[in-house]
Amino acid sequence: MTQFDFHIETPRLYISHYNPANDTHCDFTVALIHSATSLKFNPSGPKMIPDREAARGFIAARAERLAKTGYGGFIVSLKPSESQAQGTGNGERDRSSNGDEIPFSQQNLTPIGTVSMQLSRIDGVPGPTIPDIGFNMHEDYHGRGYATEAVRGLMQYYTDEKGNSEFSGLTGKENENARRMFRRLGFKEQGMRSVKGIMGIGDAMDLDVWTLGIEEGRALEDFGL
Repeated sequence: MTQFDFHIETPRLYISHYNPANDTHCDFTVALIHSATSLKFNPSGPKMIPDREAARGFIAARAERLAKTGYGGFIVSLKPSESQAQGTGNGERDRSSNGDEIPFSQQNLTPIGTVSMQLSRIDGVPGPTIPDIGFNMHEDYHGRGYATEAVRGLMQYYTDEKGNSEFSGLTGKENENARRMFRRLGFKEQGMRSVKGIMGIGDAMDLDVWTLGIEEGRALEDFGL
């Protein structure tokens, strides 16, 4: 199985590696970053990724980091059965001319968002010592529980395959969608805290911190939070 054939299954979704050679992944990245929801929280995104080729470079760097560290961003796509339910597919996986199922990386899937598991985001800069979960679903697919399903599936994979049992969620007080999702998943709200090693050159940022799996009484500072 190649890097790009790897995928995690949930009841309705596939979670897989971004592929810079896949134009669908590139075009979806542009659409997602230019969407109204993304612009609300990242207004400079379209300047950084204005078109397909800029997205391709962004995805290549993301794929390289994920392959190297085991942490990073994943693309979320509808399973064929879910695509059919949404009126965008025939409900079956693609097959070759002789009827064999073609590799996952060559399937014609409908991307709907991104989900991430981040750790040591900035090389050489100390940051949180437990991974933080993130997500961004295209606005066309809001309100259907896809983000919660994808995040739950990714956390389960990291628990089963990598032994992670402690997770964090880092957001802003104004991001009520993220806050609602963390509540649904059983995260504990820890309030606004100063956290280093997240963006830019790693300077401290005031973030709304949520945690899952940390033993009662443990200091958040022990986890870089």
